[in-house]
Formats: sequence, structure tokens, C-alpha cells
Amino acid sequence: MPDISQDDQFPWKSLPAAVASWLRPEIPRVAEEMIDTIRREVPAYNRPMEGSFGVGLRLGVEQALRQFVELITDPGAPQEHNAKIYRRLGRGELREGRSLDALQAAYRVGARVAWRQYADVARRAGFSADVTGMLAEAVFTHINDMAAESVKGYAEAQAAAATTRQKIRERLLGHLLSASPASWEIIEELARQARWPLPGTAACVAVEASEDNPWELAPLPHTVLAAPDDPEPYLLVPDPETAGTEAWLRRALRGRIAAVGLTVPITNVRHSLLWARQTLRLVHRGAISPKPLIWSADHLGALLLLNDEHLAQQIGDRATRVFTDLTPVQRERMETTLLAWLRSTGRSAPEVATILGIHPQTVRYRMHQLMELFGDRLNDPDFRFEIEAALRARALLDQAP
Repeated sequence: MPDISQDDQFPWKSLPAAVASWLRPEIPRVAEEMIDTIRREVPAYNRPMEGSFGVGLRLGVEQALRQFVELITDPGAPQEHNAKIYRRLGRGELREGRSLDALQAAYRVGARVAWRQYADVARRAGFSADVTGMLAEAVFTHINDMAAESVKGYAEAQAAAATTRQKIRERLLGHLLSASPASWEIIEELARQARWPLPGTAACVAVEASEDNPWELAPLPHTVLAAPDDPEPYLLVPDPETAGTEAWLRRALRGRIAAVGLTVPITNVRHSLLWARQTLRLVHRGAISPKPLIWSADHLGALLLLNDEHLAQQIGDRATRVFTDLTPVQRERMETTLLAWLRSTGRSAPEVATILGIHPQTVRYRMHQLMELFGDRLNDPDFRFEIEAALRARALLDQAP
């Protein structure tokens, strides 16, 4: 009986070279049965042996069987070339759309078939129990090594595809939000490559930035495009008014303040980002009360009036120039009374008094002063609109710290 010295990592090193001479003639027959069994037992491979699929499957199986025999013949031969073959096989499986589970199942079936056939060879050749046991270990070790390399290749291809798809998503996002957007055909093609279903409507979410505390983006739905590394981070959310959107948004924000822009057609989504960022700025300015998630749609008046804060200040100064000679206290009273009068329904003294919580006679006295200061301009609808807008903008600015 030959002396079998065990090598757990490379068990084929312990096999007598004569074993290879028994296995080599069996390669075509074993390959055929292995292919038939894999196609029968693994649904992903149950297809006609035509074209690149048939050629690739047959070459892969025969290569694996030949390599195993070569390992027995020359255990010290370099194996990096073969490892590259199996990694390439794994990458190819991803491109073909087969799952990692299917690939591993094919290897398991292949190992079972190979050992059943080789066990029959060992019986016919009269191998000792030790040699037969070592052959079994070598078969399964070899298959496991091949599978590990293929899984590595599959994972590498997945990572590369994810990186490529992410870059495409970033390009798509850039085109959608550009002031000079690409043609719609280009956007449709990028969306197809990114596997991103183009929505009818969307909104952008402007997220509070912090140099000291970078935003660690939580997992997001696949339909959401994100720019977490932008100096002003943001998300593009398709159909944001669907159920559950606010819940996952709060989880993704992880305590950061954010503003959701208006929902618009996907072709106009850059405007949503502008409004979301303006809303966030007004929150920081103090003109809008802060909370974890602010919807621009709830603050349209503030967005309109303070879209250009400096212009709003100019309009306010021009409209209230008549108050120049008043004391700060008198000016505050006149502005508050005038704004309440403009906002009231009937513009009666009792109604304005109720709004302000003062006596109607006080309102009458102040309105008399206002009529003297403004004259007939308070009867002009255009002037009333302008002065009300100016006073509302000023009230928003004055409430800010």
C-alpha cells in the first residue's frame, strides 16, 4: 500500500501520479454527465446548449476537469491563470443575469457528479481505501476553491456594476438639475442605464450641511437619487406625497433639519431644489420655525415675499417712508395696525381691534392717523397690495433673530 501523507490545503499533492492516468480518459464522459445534471437540477441553466451559453458552459466544465487532473500530475504548477479563469466565469455569470445562488448550486451539483464518477473509476482501478478517501477530499477541495474564485469574480463584477451605475445615477441627477438640461433622449437613456424608472413628478429635499458633522446617509429606496457629498446636500424624491415617504425621510435624515421642495414635473425638478434650499435658508434666518422636516408648500407666502430679501427690504422702506418722523414705538404701532386692517375681512374697527386685542376706539384713532399719513393711496388696490406685501415681509424679517 503506498504511503499517503496528508496535505489538508492541497490534498491532490498526496495522490499518486498514476491516479491522473485513470481520470484523464474519463474527462469527456464526466463533463457530459455534469452538464446534463446541472441543466436538469439548476433551473437557471436549463436552456438549450446554443450560442455563447453552450460554449461557455462546456468549456468551463472541461477546463475544471482537466485542471484537476493536471493538479495531480504536477501539484506545484502555478495556478493563478486558472484562478483568473474562474473569476472571469463568475463575472460572466453576473452579466448573463444568473444569481450567485445558481452559480454555487451548479458547483455543488458538479462536485457530486464528479465524485460519483471518480469513485467508480477508483473501484475499477482498485485504488486503496486511503487513496480513494484522499481522492474524494481532493475533488471537493478543488471544487470549493473554484467556487470561491468564481464568487470573488461575481462580487467584483457586482461592485464594478454598482460603481458604474452610481456614476450614471450621478450624471443623470446632474442633467436633471442643470440650468441647461440635456435633451430628454439623453436623460431617458441615462435613466435606462441606471435602471431608474423616470417618474412623472418629483421633489428635491435640501439637507442641512455641517462641516463638523458630515451626513452619514442612511439606506434609501432605490428610486431616490442622492448627492450627500454636495456642499449643500440634497435628495431627489419621486412622487414624494405617496404614503410612507415622510417616515423613511426622517430615518434617512438622522436628526438633521431638511426642507422638501414643491412637487413638480420631473422636467422642472431643479426649481424644486431652489425652493427647498430657499426654505432651508429662511429656517436658518429665523423667518420659518425650525423642525426636523419642513415642507416648502406650507410656507409659500414666505418664499414669495423673501425670495429676494434685499428687494423685500427696499419695498418695505419705500412703502413705509411716511413713518420716518415717528418714534420706534409709534412706528411699530402704526405698522401693526395697518397690517391688521389690510388682513381683516371687513376692515372695520371692531374686527381690527379683535385681531390686535385692543379697544375699537384705539383702532379708529390710529386709522385716522394712517389716513392722514397715506392719504388716498389706501384706496388704491395696487398700493394696498404693495404695502401689505411689504409689511408681511417685514414681519417675517423682524421675527428672525
